[in-house]
Amino acid sequence: MNQETKNQEAKNLVNKAELRRQQILDAAAECFRKSGFHGASMSEIAKSFGMSAGHIYNYFDSKEAIIEAMVKRDMDHSLERIAKIQGEKDILKAMLGTVDEGVQRRIDRSELDTEILAEAARNPKIAATVQCTDAVIRDKVTHLIRGIQPDQKTPPCELSLAAKSTLLMALFDGLQIRAIRDPNMKADDVGRVLKTVIQQMLQS
Repeated sequence: MNQETKNQEAKNLVNKAELRRQQILDAAAECFRKSGFHGASMSEIAKSFGMSAGHIYNYFDSKEAIIEAMVKRDMDHSLERIAKIQGEKDILKAMLGTVDEGVQRRIDRSELDTEILAEAARNPKIAATVQCTDAVIRDKVTHLIRGIQPDQKTPPCELSLAAKSTLLMALFDGLQIRAIRDPNMKADDVGRVLKTVIQQMLQS
């Protein structure tokens, strides 16, 4: 077996392991959504995925590690979306174009995200992961907003930019709670109004 073949086989093993990790995360997310973090056992997660609980431990050593991986995966997806917006000529237009998708995503993930945040409120390690990833995303969002030319002649100060990024993220974060309190909330209507709010806020 030559070196190139060995390298390809090693790459295939890595890809297979990563695929299995993502499949476990998807299965765990559904279990957490239905049963809660403490209600869902590793055995339940394993059963929903068709493997033994012992096999899951080859990929994650605890439910805590699974949540941390979920949070980091969500951050990676957010950074990909932000990078795509950053590459557009009209950043504000590109941001507004993602609002409807963002609203629906927050609604769809409301049970899982609130479960993760509830655990972060009790678990310092999960809290550190959530806060760290939030800081990374918040910094990227602030950078996006900095690239939007406001109507005013004087560019906004850094404190103003930071406040706007916080409020922008809070608008979407709050939809998680509203989706649970008001399951009949209309995503289309919310998205339409939210676009107007965001446009006014970022151009002022």
